[in-house]
Amino acid sequence: MLDADIPIYGIHAVEELLKSRKQDIEHVYFDKDKKNADLFNLIKLCRKERLNYNLVPEIKLNNLSASSKHQGVVAFCSIKHYCSSQELEEIIASKEAPLLLVAASIEDPGNLGAIIRSAVAFGVDALLLERKNTVALNASVARSSAGMVEHLPICKPRNLEGLLNDLGERKFTIAGANMHKGDTPESVNLSGPLVLICGGESRAIPPYLDRLCTTYLKIPMSPAAQSLNASAASAVLMYESMRQRGFPQCGE
Repeated sequence: MLDADIPIYGIHAVEELLKSRKQDIEHVYFDKDKKNADLFNLIKLCRKERLNYNLVPEIKLNNLSASSKHQGVVAFCSIKHYCSSQELEEIIASKEAPLLLVAASIEDPGNLGAIIRSAVAFGVDALLLERKNTVALNASVARSSAGMVEHLPICKPRNLEGLLNDLGERKFTIAGANMHKGDTPESVNLSGPLVLICGGESRAIPPYLDRLCTTYLKIPMSPAAQSLNASAASAVLMYESMRQRGFPQCGE
């Protein structure tokens, strides 16, 4: 496990990070008042790769890096390596009926950790996250997952929308969790190639992913409850998919 709380700073250090393992970068901070070509090129690269970045005062960079020698840029990485697009494709190709989970716009580390823990329990083959609008894969997430983060392939595709569109063309069911519309989970075939999409606490499923859904799943519940949080809702749907598949991992 990597230490996500250790900053990587300095123009050349961050430049090499972007070259060698950009898929693991969670956030990059730039000095908003520092103007030079090297920093501008790094910002352009962050935009191109759809990485989270912010322009902040120099004092914030001093605090983040615990140094004044950051040269105007500080980066943080995830606690584990994100799998590449090629590795994700290998996972998909190795399964007869792949089960993928998209946790979209999850902002709370406890929620993401609980989702990861349930995903391992219920046989998810890979977790897909947005490059933006999602909490960093940090120590709080790992703690909330009870260590299960080490047992689940996690991917942050550069173009999540394009990936899901491609999977839809390959006859994957793209099922979105929805509070207001849809079929009950047990009435939908969740045993074939499947992508489950669960939205975040406040944003729900973002529109660019919602329009890719081929079906919607509405979990029946008491009117008094009104709604479930993202981790609880995703656990219900993952369990139902595993039930329909005959609990293949139980006893392994």
